Amino acid sequence: MRKRKAGALAVALAICLAMLSGCGSQTQADTIKIGSVHPLTGSMAYEGQAMVNAQKIAVDKVNAEGGINGRKLELVARDSLGTSSGAAKAALKLTNSGVVALTGTYTSSSAQVVSRTAEKTRVPLVVTVASSDNLLSNGYRYTFRIQPSVSVFSQNFLQYLDYFRTDDMKTVAFIYENSNYGTGIAEYIQNHIDETGLEIVGMLPYPASTSTLSSEVTKLASLNPDLLVPIGYYSDQNLFMKEVLERGIHFKKIVGCANGAFSDAKFLRTYGTEVDGICDINYRYNPNSEEAQYMLKTYKEVYGEDIPVHAIYGYESIMVIADALKRCENPDDPEQLRDAIAASEIEEHVLPQGVIRFDEKGENVNSAGVLVEIRNGEHVIVFPEEYADRKEGAEQ
Repeated sequence: MRKRKAGALAVALAICLAMLSGCGSQTQADTIKIGSVHPLTGSMAYEGQAMVNAQKIAVDKVNAEGGINGRKLELVARDSLGTSSGAAKAALKLTNSGVVALTGTYTSSSAQVVSRTAEKTRVPLVVTVASSDNLLSNGYRYTFRIQPSVSVFSQNFLQYLDYFRTDDMKTVAFIYENSNYGTGIAEYIQNHIDETGLEIVGMLPYPASTSTLSSEVTKLASLNPDLLVPIGYYSDQNLFMKEVLERGIHFKKIVGCANGAFSDAKFLRTYGTEVDGICDINYRYNPNSEEAQYMLKTYKEVYGEDIPVHAIYGYESIMVIADALKRCENPDDPEQLRDAIAASEIEEHVLPQGVIRFDEKGENVNSAGVLVEIRNGEHVIVFPEEYADRKEGAEQ
């Protein structure tokens, strides 16, 4: 098993030396390029830029620790514009520029087109965030996903239900954005809801680009479900919560599933303790990981805020590629890199799961979400127990 150490002192020393020497003797030809395709403008620019920021921290860490056999990594980021066509153009430009790997893309629709580019050009794609089950259902060899899929998130929801369920919880309603991501999760849970004994009283889809969720909130208030499950991206779910709070509507229990807002640090900066008690089954870092603590500390030092939860997978995407590059006889050969990624056995990483290992489809076989609850204006992992936060003052 390959192990990664935080190496904070080495990183700091290397960064200082780099600053003193300027660009040094390193030329662009000496670097190993990794492409990044994320939305850097438009409604999802916040999410995309955070992803790239986390990737930069990972690249700096790898380079400060010696790079890839003495050669430095170079991150080349391109704007997907938050569209499939924009992502396709960005990916093609990157593969033509000589990147050995692609990363991206935050949305499943964009990831679909970038995975086709990866397959055609034989340049491996490590997915940062894109959860659609269909993404890895076509037999492609060059796409790998670290994060949990729609099915895994949905299964986690059903598995963790007993943790937050109360005796009087009989009905459930869903409000979800209507792409493959939101619809996929809502429909998966809907198809398995009989196993829980809950009765679905509402399924409310909406477009992620919506400017208001007023009518949907009104409908949900009239339904008054015992459990409300919101699924969506940051901007639309922020609209939902703003509407709920401004109108003083109280729902008995709110539990998101892969919710782009509820588990995000920006959400807490906006609403603080007003959203105490909301839960979410989502991405998270492993609070027991030394490298995760390094990532959290460095991101805050560099960017002045806590790392957004989805950006954790941006960081880890670079680390997975770097681990594989170190095992390549020729790190400039994308085909060798593809085979090395497929053979990954990464024990020490920042995620709340076991070893990072990919199956024949390219799925991380141990991927999983965790149950997070907002307590006293802070995110606290409450389940599974092995990853539960031990924050001072957090009730367990």
